[in-house]
Amino acid sequence: MKSEVPSKSLEWSNLVLGAAFVCAAYMFGGQPVAAWNAAITGTLMVCCSAVALTRYGAWVEWSNLLLGSWAVVAPFLLGFGSQPVAMWTHVLLGLCVATIAAIQLAAARRPSPRASS
Repeated sequence: MKSEVPSKSLEWSNLVLGAAFVCAAYMFGGQPVAAWNAAITGTLMVCCSAVALTRYGAWVEWSNLLLGSWAVVAPFLLGFGSQPVAMWTHVLLGLCVATIAAIQLAAARRPSPRASS
């Protein structure tokens, strides 16, 4: 496993998406379950991405993959799937975070061109 982030720009993207998720929590004022879920999940995404930027480990990407997947299914499991704004915010941001984490995991598994020379 590499100790360096495969793509810092993708990691920054996940950090920004997590922050957007935290900010989106304020849009869900009338839906406390959606607001709390967005705030907690987004904060954890930001923390994982910040850790990955400073000290990369595959566990951080697995955490973001899990958090992104949770964000996708949370509206339906927590009962706010009938609220379109909250539901689509969770699904779209969750898919983006999970996809970026999967790309980072795949990139980390590829051998470095310098290592094979």
